[in-house]
Amino acid sequence: QGSHLGSRGLQFASLRQGPLTRMSGILVKLGGIVAGCGGLAALEVALSKRYSSKLALLQPTSTTLVVPRMYGVVLLNAVGSAFAMFFLGMKVGMSRSKFVEKAKKDGDEHAEERFSYPKMYAEGFGQLATDFNCIQRGHQQALETYPQVLVCSLVGGLKHPVLTSIGQVVWLIARVKWAAGYASGDPKKRYSSKWSFHIWTSMLLQFTLAASTAVQVLLDI
Repeated sequence: QGSHLGSRGLQFASLRQGPLTRMSGILVKLGGIVAGCGGLAALEVALSKRYSSKLALLQPTSTTLVVPRMYGVVLLNAVGSAFAMFFLGMKVGMSRSKFVEKAKKDGDEHAEERFSYPKMYAEGFGQLATDFNCIQRGHQQALETYPQVLVCSLVGGLKHPVLTSIGQVVWLIARVKWAAGYASGDPKKRYSSKWSFHIWTSMLLQFTLAASTAVQVLLDI
């Protein structure tokens, strides 16, 4: 019996050590990746110092990249867009319980599984599933392009703070209108507002302004 208990103790100890061992292995790998990235960064600095006099692109610009005061508006708009994404996400979360109740009233035995987490979209072809998926899509589609719009607006705002700020406001309004139209349950109504299409024009504007800023830095303008 003692040997049996001893073997069980060793087995339990190995189970406890298993996750710790895996975590240690992951941390070691991450440490190696970080060290490798640091080495590459140090190599770039060393090579830049050695060859900067021969390569114009490695030489510092003659003008300092000054942050205009209106860049503060760009930053405020960026924060506003983050709140808009949060609002759209909350709308989806609050809709789940509402659709569970509606589905139960309609006699759906799988209402909880259909509309609750971890399901992103509701399965099925019923009207309730379509209505919920339209609300979810209004948020999900926004997330698909939000990182690009945000990054490009922060870059473009350095040289084009006025146009960038205007584009951000237009994008914010268009996003809310687009999602509201989608939430109606009819996907075609996502462009029902005159603002809705400007989720694309304002996005392209931010791309253009960010590219313009990059060109100006490269040409030392």
